[in-house]
Amino acid sequence: MSTESILIKTNTSTILTGETLYYKLYCLNKRTVFSDISEVAYLEVINDRKESVFKTKISLKNGIGSGDYFIPTTLTTGNYKLIAYTNWMLNNSQNNFFEKDFTIINPFQEHINMIIDSTSSKVDVSKNGTKNTSENILLSLNKEKYSKREKASLLIPKTLDQGNYFLNIKKIDLMPTNTDSETINTDTNLNQDIKILPETRGEIITGFLTAKAANSNLDSKVVTLSIPGKNFIFKTTKTDRNGKFIFLLDKQTSTSECYVQLSELDKENYEIVIDQTPSPDLSNLIFSNKTSISSKNLKAIQERSLASQVENVYFSQKKDSLIETANTDFFFQPTEKKYNLDDFERFRTFKETIIEIIVELNFKDYNQIPSLYLSDSRYNIVQSPEPCLVLVDGLQIQNINALLNYNAYQIESISVVDSPYCYGPKIFNGIVSIVTKNKDFATIYTDKNILKTTILRPEPTKVYFEPKYETSNTLSRIPDYRHQLLWKPNIVFNNSNMTIPFYTSDISGDYEIILEGITETGKYVHFYKTFKTE
Repeated sequence: MSTESILIKTNTSTILTGETLYYKLYCLNKRTVFSDISEVAYLEVINDRKESVFKTKISLKNGIGSGDYFIPTTLTTGNYKLIAYTNWMLNNSQNNFFEKDFTIINPFQEHINMIIDSTSSKVDVSKNGTKNTSENILLSLNKEKYSKREKASLLIPKTLDQGNYFLNIKKIDLMPTNTDSETINTDTNLNQDIKILPETRGEIITGFLTAKAANSNLDSKVVTLSIPGKNFIFKTTKTDRNGKFIFLLDKQTSTSECYVQLSELDKENYEIVIDQTPSPDLSNLIFSNKTSISSKNLKAIQERSLASQVENVYFSQKKDSLIETANTDFFFQPTEKKYNLDDFERFRTFKETIIEIIVELNFKDYNQIPSLYLSDSRYNIVQSPEPCLVLVDGLQIQNINALLNYNAYQIESISVVDSPYCYGPKIFNGIVSIVTKNKDFATIYTDKNILKTTILRPEPTKVYFEPKYETSNTLSRIPDYRHQLLWKPNIVFNNSNMTIPFYTSDISGDYEIILEGITETGKYVHFYKTFKTE
């Protein structure tokens, strides 16, 4: 049975609050190098009391993912660990996560709880400059020294092996860096009894029903999950005899608000509980109890802290851009008939709109509750006995009363599928999908039988901000105090020379270029180069 391991690389191992920790994640497997098992990984930041202070989900594409974490000022100075794992790895009996040490320094703390070590010397730049000398030839810059805000060009020749790499260009820290201690789970004893399912086709969300009355049947109840919005997710599933259910989310959206409900007549007799995402046992983590900061470093810490504060003040001018997930078709497309309401004369309420415009729809009481029914246009009959599936911005609406007097001017379109539709474990008597202009119906809809919760969603893919001083005048009056000049987490080489441009900042000093990655044959490679900004 195939097992997985994770390797994480970060832009630094000593970081200040107010700065951003960037990370690259490789999910590996002995058989294929990059693992093809999991599509989702989890990353946590653990403090020295073994508490998780940050947890996120990372989408893996062909075993590769990346992200970032802005270090808040609520974190105290000390030693922390970055841990990462997949659900599949948690089935290992031991060493079921990757761990990496790093240090956070909070310069706003009055009493920094650390040992001030006056003997620890600063990092020797000259020694670093000749690291991996044999491989140093690979990276070449168009100059050795740059002035402030100057464009630099890094050339990476085509002799580099094919694989996946990341590029990290930053100021050389004069602070002691954490010895890059990493623990990769090489000992992979996979238990025979698999307790946690691997997320091979997307995110897995699990939960269970509890009955309010004794002797209630928990088996084969239809549960639906909605993540409303423009690119909404709607899923249906069925409980097992213990009332447990599983949803598979195979579509990327960054929204974390989630609505779960029972699509049954006796829904008020049950309660829904969503399970916590599984986590590894952290009891055996070992933290170093001292952080060695030299008194010579305090000035460097203050300067770097000031630089990050200035950068954060001008954050709105230097935003990263999120890569929106492509709009995918909804599950009922292309079978639906769509009415864009702006193409018709507008009516005030939803009820009037249905009567006047949507010929396939009509109202009828179902168990003394007003319900929407679709007439099957082929046979000119009203489907019965059950009403159709009604979605507003992807949220299932089981109480149509909330819609009857809804302001129709807020509705953009109504789509109908006017024949029985099998989706998951249930056959619905047609579908009505209403899309509002602001995609915000869920925020005003109340139903005591709906569980509204937030679930952990994968980080959206980002393109990190890079200033372009040659073309942009808007940045000329804005200070540039970047210590981190460039972070490109996903570089793929395929037998051609590559030139990567970047701009220096207003901070003079020695900078380092680190290019690291894993080749398609599974070899880890690391290249290093330094330059000056004056």
